[in-house]
Amino acid sequence: MDRLIILLAILLMVGNNYAFDIPQALEVPIEEEFQLTQTQFNLLYSVFAIPNIGLSIGGGIMIDNMGGRWGVFTFSLLLGLSQLFIFFGGCYHNYCMMLCGRAIFGIASDILHIAVFKMVAQRMPKDMGTAMGLILTVPELAAALNSFLSPYLFEKTNSLKIPLLFGLFLCFLSFLSGLMMIYVDMKYEKVESVKQTEQISVFNFKLTKPFVIMSIITTLMLASYVPFLDNANKFYHERFGFSIMDAGQIVTVGYVVAAITSPIVGRISDKFTHYRPFFIVVSTIMFFISHLQFYYMPLTTSPNYYSVFALITLGLSYSCFSSVLMPALQSTVPEDMLATALGLLGIIENFCMAVVPMISGFVYAIGGGIDPMKNVDIIYLFLAGIGVVLSIHLLMENILQPAKAHAKLPNALDI
Repeated sequence: MDRLIILLAILLMVGNNYAFDIPQALEVPIEEEFQLTQTQFNLLYSVFAIPNIGLSIGGGIMIDNMGGRWGVFTFSLLLGLSQLFIFFGGCYHNYCMMLCGRAIFGIASDILHIAVFKMVAQRMPKDMGTAMGLILTVPELAAALNSFLSPYLFEKTNSLKIPLLFGLFLCFLSFLSGLMMIYVDMKYEKVESVKQTEQISVFNFKLTKPFVIMSIITTLMLASYVPFLDNANKFYHERFGFSIMDAGQIVTVGYVVAAITSPIVGRISDKFTHYRPFFIVVSTIMFFISHLQFYYMPLTTSPNYYSVFALITLGLSYSCFSSVLMPALQSTVPEDMLATALGLLGIIENFCMAVVPMISGFVYAIGGGIDPMKNVDIIYLFLAGIGVVLSIHLLMENILQPAKAHAKLPNALDI
């Protein structure tokens, strides 16, 4: 039955992942139809994260107090409503309406992830590497599908309406998957029958050094992955000579690699938990190497298929992020305050998700020359490099300790 919960959680996140990356797949058409600069386009992603800088902690506390099921229902519904708002914004060429819809979508998406992680952690604490890896990476195949399908639908219809409508349809199907997930969890209840005896508050949460450093590492790696892929179609079009359509197809390689390798990486992470600090170092180094490849590959006017190797490395990196870094971070906090901890993590993650796209847009605008995208990748190299340094510090200093009070998660970081 745990496998069914994971399957439904994956289906629940499909609509989220597909709709999130629609602007990335249609970057050039959106910029042309709305007459946007690179910075204005990137604001569609920054505004996704800005509200969560303050709201994610509140969402985490709500989930800890009211339960994961309530969170899954409420925020999967809100996700669909926000995509409806984005759809109307695209139909009527209303940029402000699309920004508002993306902001609401960001709130719903962030807290929905917290609710899903809360439910899964209660059911399968000893297999978090595998479960988290699958839930975070397999829905990325929907993002890969988006890179193929959204440009195709736009090319056939010469309109943003149909690509946005299909994203709305997937969000509705994901909402139905969320309802089924809640039903199955209630029917085969194991953990949530235990009543919460103490009201959860942010003041009850102890901010430990392992949690803080792991939060920074995971944030830096996410910031070197998501904002880069948000502009990946344009990156491959301008730097490596692919057409917009072909660039969208090539970018899917990273998503597919992450989805295929995450079950393997997750199993290894769950089985050899005492080596997880070493795996953390390897994960951060892989992010750095992937951007090193992107940076040093030459500018070309004809398709450079060797650039696919950088995407393969990036896909493996995200697989490690999902199956190693996230479970390792969760093992540093008590289970009954997991959602609150993820809410705190969300503050710094969403700050980076809001700031990094704006910085990259600014660097692109002032970069000049014939290869401005190369300057943008310096940002991601810098972020990944800091993560490498911090992960090596954790390994060398041996300061990681598992959460003690009320912790039901495995001692994943205990070495």
